[in-house]
Amino acid sequence: MSYNINWFEDNFVAIPSGVFGNCSACCFRNLSKELFCKKLQCVDENSGVCVYWDTKVPGEKRELLMGMPSKEMIEWFNGTPLCRARRFSLGIVNKALQNRKQNVK
Repeated sequence: MSYNINWFEDNFVAIPSGVFGNCSACCFRNLSKELFCKKLQCVDENSGVCVYWDTKVPGEKRELLMGMPSKEMIEWFNGTPLCRARRFSLGIVNKALQNRKQNVK
């Protein structure tokens, strides 16, 4: 597989969940925290608003909840440095929060 810099953003969406977070709703909850969760930014440090992650393709969430991430997902997480993965995920978090603000107005 060639490295797709946009793979994560193409496959996952951040759902704002308030200041306490909602790890129990996150699609990564049954996977290795070391490999997956620690590489993601799940809170906007300016506002303190947390997000949980969901898949854009509904059937993929079921696979993740059963503890079976796709080969592409494992390769992306293994091949993406921590700082880059956090930067990508923080960009998605910021977009989700901006969309939420626009929808509230």
